[in-house]
Amino acid sequence: MASYKFDGTRLKLGSSTIANVRGDSICKGSGSNKVANIRGDKICKGSGSNVEFNVRGDNICQGSGSNRIARMRDIDDDIDGPGHIVKAALWLYFVR
Repeated sequence: MASYKFDGTRLKLGSSTIANVRGDSICKGSGSNKVANIRGDKICKGSGSNVEFNVRGDNICQGSGSNRIARMRDIDDDIDGPGHIVKAALWLYFVR
């Protein structure tokens, strides 16, 4: 059973908010400090446009390439809740 819970807006570990989602931005804790942003199927660091990761079907890949670093089933094992790319970004920055 996963220890992290994502309700569509907040990623929690127990009762502590680890991260929150504001539109296309992933923010640390319950604040507004951007850690990552989502542009289509790409995950960029901070509020920039440099691609750090991308989601190709069930695979999470490094940069803009196709070098797989994880699968969505790995993420689903760690985080309960909805989402695909957003959940992948949360896993990459806060769980992994």
